[in-house]
Amino acid sequence: MPEVNASCVLIVDDDAPMRILLSAHLERAGFHAVHAGDGVEALEKLRDVRPEVIVSDLQIPGMSGLEFIGIVRRRFPKIPVVALSGSIPLEFSQDIKPDCWFEKSTVGFPELMQTVRYLAQHAPNQIDLPQVISLPIQARRASDGYVFLTCPGCLRRFRAANPSGNKATEGNAVCTNCEACVPFLIESSEPE
Repeated sequence: MPEVNASCVLIVDDDAPMRILLSAHLERAGFHAVHAGDGVEALEKLRDVRPEVIVSDLQIPGMSGLEFIGIVRRRFPKIPVVALSGSIPLEFSQDIKPDCWFEKSTVGFPELMQTVRYLAQHAPNQIDLPQVISLPIQARRASDGYVFLTCPGCLRRFRAANPSGNKATEGNAVCTNCEACVPFLIESSEPE
């Protein structure tokens, strides 16, 4: 099981000045900040680092903050998440609910740092990751020359070129969302 990177906070926000401001406050509070400009970049960062806390904007391009939090909740359910937004939804579904949330226009940095510190102190020292299956994803040929796959990294579906022929084919596709390598296996469509 991977160890949590002590005192590390992942900041996910497309607003670079906000990331720099949050990073400065976090570093003064004794944390190391890792930056990501959107949800896909944040998932890439999570391949290499396990933060104690994630602070994410909800309105980010590409993969919304809510979609990102949903993936974090499924893949890393014990990492606490703080949501920041210009307008906070009145309700969150249980599978994407952050541990706490702040409106950007009214955020008090001392209060935010106190919340991050509290969440970091109560975060587990180890994260139980879902079992990663290294076997190729099984897929069937589609009639349009493509195959649809679900990326195990970002959990999004994408379309990949379908190798020609009717024999069983094993290959790799690059996820068009997060650029992860996804091994796949297409079974033979002809009876043997």
